[in-house]
Amino acid sequence: MSGGALIGAAAAYNVLARKGVDQLTNLIGGEEGGFDWRGHRIAFTKRGSGPPMLLIHGIHAAAWSYEWHDNVDYLARGNTIYTIDLLGFGRSDRPAIRYSARLYISLISDFVHQVVGEQCVLVATSLSAAYAIVLGARDPERFPAIALIAPTGLTRLNKPAGVGGEAERLAVEAPVVGTAMFNALVSRRSLRYFLEKSYADNTVVTDDLVDIYYWTAHQRGARHAPAAFISGNLNIDVRHALRRLSQPSLLIWGEEGAAAPIEEFRGFRAIKPDFELSVLTPAGDLPHDERPQDFNVILSTWLNRLSLSSAPTLATLPGTQEVSLPTSLP
Repeated sequence: MSGGALIGAAAAYNVLARKGVDQLTNLIGGEEGGFDWRGHRIAFTKRGSGPPMLLIHGIHAAAWSYEWHDNVDYLARGNTIYTIDLLGFGRSDRPAIRYSARLYISLISDFVHQVVGEQCVLVATSLSAAYAIVLGARDPERFPAIALIAPTGLTRLNKPAGVGGEAERLAVEAPVVGTAMFNALVSRRSLRYFLEKSYADNTVVTDDLVDIYYWTAHQRGARHAPAAFISGNLNIDVRHALRRLSQPSLLIWGEEGAAAPIEEFRGFRAIKPDFELSVLTPAGDLPHDERPQDFNVILSTWLNRLSLSSAPTLATLPGTQEVSLPTSLP
């Protein structure tokens, strides 16, 4: 096929891939807000009352704050809950800029300083959890506690981009053909495969769930931030920050995680022995979404103990029964 024909075919594929994809709407409720940051709009939600908590989604090709949809209402019983769509994802702007770990760390820091305006618990997953570690080490007064869901930064996603990674970024960023490459990466078939790998229970992955992630991955500009992720430009090494982390910190892991094997928790505890650990099972790489009831109780109970939540404990909630929570591994 000639170069012109190839580009024409790619352009036609891109049009087809976006067919029926509307602008994203807020699917998790709460008060909607927009934060103007460096000339770009950052979408967020807010609900509840009590000590502030910011929920930060993970980073992948179809990431956005929807992953907290089964957590926000429960957690808002005792905390003011903020969710954020990071720049380049979800309902936030998706400019064609150079994305980096430093950019996201600055965004989260500025959001808490300018929007939240007071001490704030950070709850983050995967690569975003690595950013939370850096922020927590840098400013323990502003971030009095952090909860990390299968964080990266030790053995995974801890090395900067090399020549090969930069070539991949440029390929995905290329107009028309790069967009076609990205659209193939986030086809419904590819997203279903990714999600089924992410959950221990494949029945969680419904057609509706695939559609929701398909919609966010096919917004205009959707490829720019994931291109930086694919290249390794969003990676960060957290070893130094972990040694300086002084506030209470909680690790939460899914025992059946594929991308984030449970054994990785040992590296974090080797550097910071006072990490508390809760393991959810059966659960994969998104334990807060796969087992939301257990996750919500674990997090709320921990924050209550730290006087960072005004929610009643499980035992005092009307109509509740004592549950057996996952035990911590040694």
